Amino acid sequence: MSVDGARLQRRLEGLRRDRSAAGRTQRAGEVDPEIRRAIAAVVAAGDAHTTPQPVWADVGSVDAASLAERLAAAVDGDAVETPNGWYVRRELRPVYLPIDRERLAALPGMPAAGTPLLCLDTETTGLGSAAGTVAFLIGIGWWQGDRMRLVQLLLPDHSEERALLDALAAETPAGACLVTYNGRSFDWPLLETRFRMGRRVPPALDGHLDLLLLVRRLFRHRLPDARLQTVERHLLRRHRAPDIPSWEIPAVYHSFLRGGAAGPIRVVARHNAEDVVTLGRILAHLERGYGEGEVRRWAPPGDLVRLARLFRHDGRIDEAVACLQIAGVAIDGGDPEVALATVELARLLRRCGRIAEAGVAWSRLVTAPGPLAGLGWIEVAKEREHRERDLAGAWAATDQALLALYRGRGHGNAMQRRALEADLVKRRARLARRLERAPFPAGPS
Repeated sequence: MSVDGARLQRRLEGLRRDRSAAGRTQRAGEVDPEIRRAIAAVVAAGDAHTTPQPVWADVGSVDAASLAERLAAAVDGDAVETPNGWYVRRELRPVYLPIDRERLAALPGMPAAGTPLLCLDTETTGLGSAAGTVAFLIGIGWWQGDRMRLVQLLLPDHSEERALLDALAAETPAGACLVTYNGRSFDWPLLETRFRMGRRVPPALDGHLDLLLLVRRLFRHRLPDARLQTVERHLLRRHRAPDIPSWEIPAVYHSFLRGGAAGPIRVVARHNAEDVVTLGRILAHLERGYGEGEVRRWAPPGDLVRLARLFRHDGRIDEAVACLQIAGVAIDGGDPEVALATVELARLLRRCGRIAEAGVAWSRLVTAPGPLAGLGWIEVAKEREHRERDLAGAWAATDQALLALYRGRGHGNAMQRRALEADLVKRRARLARRLERAPFPAGPS
């Protein structure tokens, strides 16, 4: 802090002592304009390289109507007065984003084709969930034909929250399915809390699709993290213009409330609009790349393995098997994800009682890289020993399993390899005992 800043701070302390001596009951800094100006001067005298801080001098009226007008002018929106207060409404140009709802609905966990989708993202005064956290910007998007309409609702002051919540309730379509990113644990619970604290009923929804959970289940294996902008770069192949970090957003709004410029909020509004559109683009990516069997042939095998797990969880076994069959086609290429698809396919078929098909899948696994080839040969040994009663063939399969594990040293999972080696020791010991007792020859009967 500069010398002038230190001098002003000492002056501020003197003013506070004078107020205390005068016996005033009001808290320092709340009403007295001189103290407010002194605080602003102290803040302004800080380090010039920090985030610009607000000042209270010469900002004009600070009533709700004036704040709403300033905010509307900054974001190119409309200040709206309601019986419950003021809010700012900003409608953006629609985005061309066609989605085949029938194909999207065919994916596990997706809403029915006739259910309206409402994409929602909020910007808040903090990242916590305490009662003092408020959503000051709510971005929503919904489809009209092949275009996505975007509307943003902004809060000019804390006292106007009732008007903002009423506007959100009015904009929410009846029976809509909410689409968010981490909204199940943050955005929507926060809004529900604000509705209830205002003695209001939250809008009725017909479901909530949190894309964060879906992205983690389908794509986390090939993403560095699951943040929304990471998904944009690595999954959607889109790169934003220079953007504001999320952790700076609350400070921008607090600066505006304290008399700072409203212009920086336009950057926050652009960030929010990009987030809402990204939700729609993720849905379009899912529909186009995974919505039916033909397009799934171009999907990465690892994605299809995770998609098959979701189908299996929903009890749609045939579709899970189809995904795994597509993913396991190129097993000779050495891709571990393809080998994993073959393992899961064989286990799923065996669980469903389709033993012969499971045996074919296990036999294909013997050409996989690393210890998975050893796993394939062990399963072939089980098939020969227990179903075909071919003890000599089972012994030969264990020899091949040992050879595959030896060749795969240094590749794959070391713990998995040790477990397979331990299994082979026990299996070969049992087969040796059975071969000693078996009449010659020990082939299939």
